[in-house]
Order: sequence, then C-alpha cells, then structure tokens
Amino acid sequence: MVGRKCHAIVPSSPPLPTLEIDDKRCPLVEIKTDGDLILDVSFRTGQDCSKSIPRDALRLLRADKSAFPSPRILYRVKSSILAKNSEYFRLLLGPQFSEGIALAKRTEQLAEARVQPAQVEASKIPRISIVDEDFTTKTVGRENIFADLLRIVHGLEPATKPFTTQCWTVLALMADNYDLVPSISSRCQKLVVRHKYVVTPDRAGEEILRQKILILYHLEKGPHFSAATREKIKAATYSEATGARSHLKAQGAWWDIPYGIESEISYRRICVLRTIASIQTQFLQLYSSRDIQCRLGYDSSPSCDSFQLGEMVKFLSRKNLIFLVSFLPELHEDSNLKWLEAYTGEIDFLIEELRQCPSYQLDRNHTHCGLRTRLLPALDYIKTCMDTGLGISLTHTRAAHSRSRFMSWQSPSPTTQPTRPTWIDTNNQNMSLPGEDSRCFRFALVKSQLALGVKNSDPVELFTAQSWDWNTDCKISNERLGKAFGVMR
Repeated sequence: MVGRKCHAIVPSSPPLPTLEIDDKRCPLVEIKTDGDLILDVSFRTGQDCSKSIPRDALRLLRADKSAFPSPRILYRVKSSILAKNSEYFRLLLGPQFSEGIALAKRTEQLAEARVQPAQVEASKIPRISIVDEDFTTKTVGRENIFADLLRIVHGLEPATKPFTTQCWTVLALMADNYDLVPSISSRCQKLVVRHKYVVTPDRAGEEILRQKILILYHLEKGPHFSAATREKIKAATYSEATGARSHLKAQGAWWDIPYGIESEISYRRICVLRTIASIQTQFLQLYSSRDIQCRLGYDSSPSCDSFQLGEMVKFLSRKNLIFLVSFLPELHEDSNLKWLEAYTGEIDFLIEELRQCPSYQLDRNHTHCGLRTRLLPALDYIKTCMDTGLGISLTHTRAAHSRSRFMSWQSPSPTTQPTRPTWIDTNNQNMSLPGEDSRCFRFALVKSQLALGVKNSDPVELFTAQSWDWNTDCKISNERLGKAFGVMR
C-alpha cells in the first residue's frame, strides 16, 4: 500500500510516497521505479553527532533541544546493479542468506507470471533490512547521502544541492562501508578533483583538509591525494587532544584518518621537524665546543666563536626555537609552570623564521663566520626535498584485496631499497646493506654530488636518518667518493 503522507527527509523537499511497514508508514525513495528490491535502512544517529546535512539542521535541533532523529527510510533499487558493483551486496543477495533466497524466489515468480518489476507495487517486492550506524560519519541527515550513493551507482545524478565537502566526506565513508568505492570513484573522480576545498589557517580549515585527504584517498587515489597529504604534513595543527583516543571517538573519521594514514602523516611530520631541528642543534654544539669554527685563523677567532654562539642563542630564543631551562627542578603542581610543547605551526613558516638569521660579525674582518652561511644551504635543501617530486607526500601502491596502500616511512621494505644513496654514510661499512641502524646523513656528500649533477628524488633517507652532519667544511676522501659513486652505478 503506497500513500503520500510522510515526513520530509530534507526541509523544503517535496513529500515522498510512504509504505506501511510493521504498522508504521516509512518514506519511500524510488531510486529506480522498476526496481526489484526494497532496502529497508534504519539510520541510527548518536547524540554526539557534530555535523548535519543540510548544515543548519544540527543547529536547529540543538536550539529546539530535540533528540537527533534516527529515521527509517525505504529505497527501491535494482538488485542486479547493487550485486554487480558491491561485494557486500553480492554476498547479502546471494544464496547464503535468507534475503537472497527470498529475492531469487520472488524474481522467479514474477518471471513465471510474465510480470515486469515496474508493474509491481513496492509493497509486493522483496525487502531486506539494513542498520546503518554513525560511527564514522557522525552526521545527522546522512540518509540523503545514502540515497545519492544509490543514485550514482544506478547511473543517476545526486539530488542533494549544494554538494558540500561534508557531503563528499559522508559519501566516501558510506561507499567504503558498503564496498562501493570502485564504482563511486569511477563515476565521481573528476567531480571530486574539481570540488573546491576551502582550507583556512584555523581549526575549521584543518577539518576541511582532513576531509579532503579522506575523500581523495577513497575516490581519487592519485596526485591530488599525494598533494593533500603533503599539505597536511606541512600545515599547522589546531586539533585538540590529538593523542586522546577517547576524544577522537566522539568525532568523525576524518579526525583520525583510517588505514594508517593518520599515523603516517604524524610520523612524517615528526621526521621533518627532527631533521630541521638537527641543524640548529649541531651548530650550537659546534660553537660550544673547543674546536675553532672561525676559519680565518686570527687571534680573535676564539672571540668570534663566542660572539657567534651568543648571537645564535639570542636569535633562536627570540624566535622561541630554543628554551633555556634552569638547573633548579620545577614542582609539577606549580600552576605557573609551563611545560614545553612540540611545534604545531606550519613547517614552511618555521623554515622562513630560521632563514631570518642575520649575518652577525665580530668586526669587519670576520665575514661569513656565523650561522647564516651554514644554515641557508641546509634549509634550501630540506625545502627542495619536501616539495620536489614525491617529496614527503604519501603515494598509493596496490596491495592485497585490491585495496590501495602506501609505502610507510616507519617500516621501509628492504626489497625497495637495495642500496643506500651516496649521502648516507655507514662508517665505511658495506653500503649495500639496507636497514643499518647507524646511518648518518652527511650534507658534505650531498653538495659534492649536486655539484656533479647527481640527484636523488627520494627524500626518505634524509628525513629518516638516525643522525645528521650539516657541516660542509669537512674534506671528503677520494676513496670515500669512489665508493659512493659505485653505489649510484
């Protein structure tokens, strides 16, 4: 029995037909009028949802102090299309389950009666029940996007207007839940790439960037996904309690991007920051040592080193890049105590801050004795490694079960790195041995290779080195260079 009275899924949408199920009238969305199957979907909506479609629906519900709705919607679809495009529906509609058996029996009855599905009322075709949880989407009104998901699979256009970033996010998550990612990706990849993601330097912008990565991971799997991950690694972090798992569970999946992407992005960002921090750490140690860094050989060279060390400390302290801590232990319960926190700003901004280091001179004779001369080439090289080629971005590889993955910096595969680049020194050990723990990045070797036109587009060895030597004044033996060149051959 089909009627016309119902509650609209979206405010201002026209009334939908309804179908009486268990003495209740449920809205019926006819994806295909000749469909041979009814999907009876119950959308369970938790009260911790943080998003809604349309956007203002959540605000209105909170203003009315109303409980978030958990609607039950019926969708008329073609079972053959679902089974063809989704392994989930292929199994559900197969002979292993009662739903599939009932569908096959009813289809056979219609064929014997020579009745087309379009001539059968919705109340008389098979119906299967699905419970859709909001564990990943945390979105009120996702039933609209589920309808669009089915429309796209059936070759139709989405009905939701405008189709926002939140809509794409929910669509990607639902496509993943129901194993429809390949089908949706093939139909929507261009639309996803052309979609405008408004990324601003605040928490809302970080959320959009996270959603962008999630969307592109599922629906694009190409250079745009890689570029988005590089953007996230370099961007500032505004999220609260990033490491608190209980806090993340109350948010959408994009705040803890699945499939290892979240941990990989965090790890690569830490690797880049460690590499940048190693520059100032080494030169502070050099200028604090007894080895004279001033190469002029004057009697005033020790004074030049002391002067440069003091200016370095002043500059880095003023930029909040180093902190001088008293030997006196602090009490943990001291309310005025401020524990140091990891840098959460933009990496490009950090590099620009370091590039502002002035050319300090003890007097007019001591030129090019300070930090700036040594700092800028190292920073330029790091920035080139981040932005050139693959850089620090995540790139897809094809894994088992046709699910795209990426090569992780946390567990590099020995088969993909048979030898070490020329700039990795293993203390004159066999350089063809991968996975050596004592690897050290030596910038002097890099500069010598760059001068000869030898380049390497893979920066993983730079950012995952155990230690770094940014001093370019050391002499490189011909024997060492010969061994390095042998590796490149």
